[in-house]
Amino acid sequence: MNDIDPKILELGRREYGENCELVKQTEWSYSYKCGEESYCRISRFMVEPGFEVSASEIRRRWLTMNEHERLDFAFNFHSKQDWTENDTEILEIIMQDGSDRIWTSCALAMLKHPDRNRVVEFLIERVRRWESEHPPLNYMQALGFAGDQRAALVIRPYYDKYLKTMETEAETSISNDVVFGPVPYHAFLAIAGDLFKITHSAEYEQAIRRYFDHPKEQVRWWAEHALGVEGPTTLKRNAEYAKKRQP
Repeated sequence: MNDIDPKILELGRREYGENCELVKQTEWSYSYKCGEESYCRISRFMVEPGFEVSASEIRRRWLTMNEHERLDFAFNFHSKQDWTENDTEILEIIMQDGSDRIWTSCALAMLKHPDRNRVVEFLIERVRRWESEHPPLNYMQALGFAGDQRAALVIRPYYDKYLKTMETEAETSISNDVVFGPVPYHAFLAIAGDLFKITHSAEYEQAIRRYFDHPKEQVRWWAEHALGVEGPTTLKRNAEYAKKRQP
């Protein structure tokens, strides 16, 4: 991979640590090995100025691409910054012929579509039809940023469900594993944050702020992130991240 721009070679180390090594370039991304079993990926659409693919090419290839190939493209395509009519056409191809696995990988990119009403209705329908036991957080995150009041009706049932589970924390000791433990901190705080973005209701703000002083740092960070607040935990992590990126 000697022909790769040296800036790309160094990007992974700046983002993920000095021990990262560029191990693979695919059609849509760069992959870095950052530990014994840790791999990170960066989209070419995000880091290569002028990197493009035509909608006509994607339309031609889409029918023959398997689920993994479609997911690889959609996941990396969603990082594209400079949006064009060609990109909207590509997004239409994905929305018209895809699956929840593919659509959730690029839900935020859908907000770049010029027809916001079509996108909101599409995302709301995806939430309504969701069948997995895990909540459709990516869809709800996109709806939160869209800020359309109609979305609150389909997100609220998830809030009520996870609020009941959060209340079990008072009956049990706080797990050391707040990521995979029995209390769904991340899901609840993300959903509450999405509803707050849509409604600006004090109900959701207060529900989130209850966790600003939680004993676990990760939970405090999730709470601050849900409200977009640069609180003590966020400032601490930002400083640590900045220090890590220093040469």
